[in-house]
This record gives sequence, C-alpha cells and structure tokens, in this order.
Amino acid sequence: MPDNPHVCYVHSHASGIAEQNAFMRELVRKAMEILRAPVPDTFLGRKTQEPFPREDEAHMAQWMASKELRPPE
Repeated sequence: MPDNPHVCYVHSHASGIAEQNAFMRELVRKAMEILRAPVPDTFLGRKTQEPFPREDEAHMAQWMASKELRPPE
C-alpha cells in the first residue's frame, strides 16, 4: 500500500507536540511566578512628602487681581 501524501499520522507530529507542551509549561511557570510577586508600589495615594504651606488667602486674591487682563491703553 503506497503512502498517501494527504494522510497525516499522529506519531509524525509527536516531536512538535512535545515542543509545544514544553513551551506551554514554561509559559505557565512564568505566569505563576509573576502572579505570586507582590503588587508593585506606584506611589498613588501614598504621602511621600509634606505639601507646600498655603499662602494667605487675602494675599493670593490680591495677587490674582493684579494679574487680571487689562485692555490696552
């Protein structure tokens, strides 16, 4: 019985399947390692320094009034 070029046998793909299994196991191992790692610190919501002191409200209002746009004379 001659070999038919359109017929594929499982044993002819065994090495490819083994490589794919090894790749997937490594991928899952890396994913589990990443998922076990602690959550990274993004500094969001964490106070890292004291805020600048607020200026006097009256002084700020006076400064803002002096900076208002005036029409050209």
